Amino acid sequence: MAVKHTRAEESLALMKEVYTLLDEPGCGISFSPAKSGNFMMYCSGDFIGGLFGGELCLVYTEAAAKLLGRPEPVYRGYSSEALHRMLPVPLDMAKEALRLTKLETLSWKEYVYDIAAVGVGAAVLEDFYDENAVFLKFCHENGLLKKPALDGRGRIVRTFFIKRDLTDEGRKYFEPLLEKFLAFYDRNGRTPLEKMLPRWLAAQKKAI
Repeated sequence: MAVKHTRAEESLALMKEVYTLLDEPGCGISFSPAKSGNFMMYCSGDFIGGLFGGELCLVYTEAAAKLLGRPEPVYRGYSSEALHRMLPVPLDMAKEALRLTKLETLSWKEYVYDIAAVGVGAAVLEDFYDENAVFLKFCHENGLLKKPALDGRGRIVRTFFIKRDLTDEGRKYFEPLLEKFLAFYDRNGRTPLEKMLPRWLAAQKKAI
């Protein structure tokens, strides 16, 4: 005899599946209950979508719509009086759709850096990863980032950064330092990145 699951049980099962799939360091997926057994979904405290009628939906963005083949938008929300224009998202496309949605829904005044967006175009992704590790470690150790972006083994655990991730010093110096870092292509080892970062930061502080 087949076991019948209640709608609440199905919603909770989907919530766990989506959380396991999408929650990553620096993303902070969370949910809050909505009416009719649905859930609103947040990313680092920002409203990003929800689970409605057993389906994952993200707030409408042009980038995600293009990725998904421009499906017909749906209107979902906390209640019938509080609806948002959204896109239904298959779970196998959810990670990339979420990344694109974060980029477009965050104010460009708030957005700082997305390693995934830049790293895709790097000629040698492994080298670019290592350089990012050096850069992010330096930024945290010099008081530009509030929280470390690397774990105890030196692995990057935060890949997406917004203004609220920066200290007061970071709001002054992180983005100019990032521009220098992204333009740095010395692969011959003559000028290690570890030596250039202190020089760049000192020059910026002297200029301000």
